[in-house]
Amino acid sequence: MRDEFDEPEVPAPVGEVNADAATLEAAEAVANAAVLPTVPVVPDTIRLLNRDFLTDAAKLPDASIDLIVADPPYGLGKDYGNDSDMRSGEDFLAWTYEWLDLAIPKLKPTGSLYVFCTWQYAPEIFVYLKSKLTMINEIVWDRRVPSMGGTTRRFTSVHDNIGFFAVSKEYYFDLDPVRIPYDAATKKARSRKLFEGSKWLELGYNPKDVWSVSRLHRQHAERVDHPTQKPLEIVERMVLASCPPGGRVLDPFMGSGTTAVACARQQREFVGYEINESYCAIARERVSAAAASAVAAGA
Repeated sequence: MRDEFDEPEVPAPVGEVNADAATLEAAEAVANAAVLPTVPVVPDTIRLLNRDFLTDAAKLPDASIDLIVADPPYGLGKDYGNDSDMRSGEDFLAWTYEWLDLAIPKLKPTGSLYVFCTWQYAPEIFVYLKSKLTMINEIVWDRRVPSMGGTTRRFTSVHDNIGFFAVSKEYYFDLDPVRIPYDAATKKARSRKLFEGSKWLELGYNPKDVWSVSRLHRQHAERVDHPTQKPLEIVERMVLASCPPGGRVLDPFMGSGTTAVACARQQREFVGYEINESYCAIARERVSAAAASAVAAGA
């Protein structure tokens, strides 16, 4: 029932009604876009899976991976938002052997594996891996921890162990992208006629098996909310040296996504597993940012 003070209702032309409706829909879309959070855009070549590798590994085809970069829990009781690092001793080693047995068959005949670990368990892990793969290097990561006292009953531990293993002697390895350039003074000192034109002099030298790279302190620009985040510099060296361009990298314990970021930056495919949903969200944001930067750099 119309009130007597209402204006008479005059039907609007059909075209005007449609125009008003379209304008309203457009305005609502803009408003919604301003309110809804932006979803990180992850390239199709990068798969970030919020799953447990041990229960999901069967879905990944065997002999489909060029490189495995594994940074599993160390068995030292770290807090990853769950009880994944609460194993120790024989229980920890049994769990380690279990995931290694699942991961190794995923490697191609030219594939290789890097595994981070602590000195407490490195001997057992390396002996086990040597029964299944060819050991190429033991790499020592010097974390450049500053001297601040520490234990008085033994020498202070300031390194992580990294095992580098390959399926066969035909493993892929490209030294050139990871060579370390000589500074100008050193290059000049070594520029004798005997060495003129030598690749090692022009491009740089082979990284040694002690990698002195600072840990990510809390104020570091690269640092995110993860207790054992590894520096991108270390992981990117592994990816560049041991995965061919366009190849595929597996990370069974993705964490905050450092290996995924390295792959996004260096045009490698990636599949990673992580049981902590919060870490997966961090990885998506980091990969999205790295992919966007790579596109901008190539534009």
